Amino acid sequence: MNKQIFWKGMMAGSVAGWLFIFWGIFFPFESGLMCGLWWVVTLSWAILHPLEIALSIPIGKEKGLTPQRIVIKTMIFGFTWWLPLKLGVFED
Repeated sequence: MNKQIFWKGMMAGSVAGWLFIFWGIFFPFESGLMCGLWWVVTLSWAILHPLEIALSIPIGKEKGLTPQRIVIKTMIFGFTWWLPLKLGVFED
């Protein structure tokens, strides 16, 4: 977990999640399984990423980052950004 490559892969997964969400918005899934998965991912991202802001702001401020940067990166990457920042894997 202290390897940048691991966390960059996790961050890519987060971006893939966003792409999946937007794909489902513009091209709704017809398959029940894919539609259900889309709802799970969408609701998870919509609920968890904003909640993570409370955790990421103190970590980002400690590293000298602006609140805007912290919020944007947390909304895009979630814990895959702020946790390695806290662990010292990323300097940002």
